Amino acid sequence: MVRIDPTVQLKDRRRIQLVDATLNVIARKGFASTTLADVAKEARVSYGIVSFYFKNKDALLLATLQFLADEYEAFWRAAAARAGPSAAAKLDAMIEAEFHPATSSRKRVSAWSAYWHESRSNSQYQKICDGIEERYYEYACELLRALIEERGLHDIDVETLALGLNAMMDGLWLDLQVHPASFSRGQAKRTCRTFLGAFFPGAFEVRSHAAA
Repeated sequence: MVRIDPTVQLKDRRRIQLVDATLNVIARKGFASTTLADVAKEARVSYGIVSFYFKNKDALLLATLQFLADEYEAFWRAAAARAGPSAAAKLDAMIEAEFHPATSSRKRVSAWSAYWHESRSNSQYQKICDGIEERYYEYACELLRALIEERGLHDIDVETLALGLNAMMDGLWLDLQVHPASFSRGQAKRTCRTFLGAFFPGAFEVRSHAAA
């Protein structure tokens, strides 16, 4: 469940409540089967309240995607900022954030998968999905470039390395959704750190199962 800041205005708190209910319904019933009535039932409010805040299903689903995107970006940017000035530490913090329960819970991964699929035919979804991936990629490139410069490893292609890292993370998210009983966030984080550690020996600690 989304934790709602008590200082947030009532109107915004209600919208967040409805978005969280939408995520629960998508995870349980799938994207196409989600209805405003389902969301109202999940949120334990009347249908009229849902339709007051969101005129139709399209508006609700678009708002839910924007919420997911904003939440995700704010989370990894805050993690990187807290890590200090080191490029390696920031990248490591981004890996930790990528597979934190707050961003990679089963319902969020399920929702992201649904939106990625729908974005192929929905330009609004595609714009949001492309935007969040582009900003993540650009920031990862910036950090990788600083790490390469720091270590004098000028034979490494930054863009290719960043693409590889992003593709790996997307695949690991899929594994978390498809194999939740046999694949863990800890395994996902270790995989990313092992990948980067192959290019930057000693910069990324591959933690034990207990530490992960």
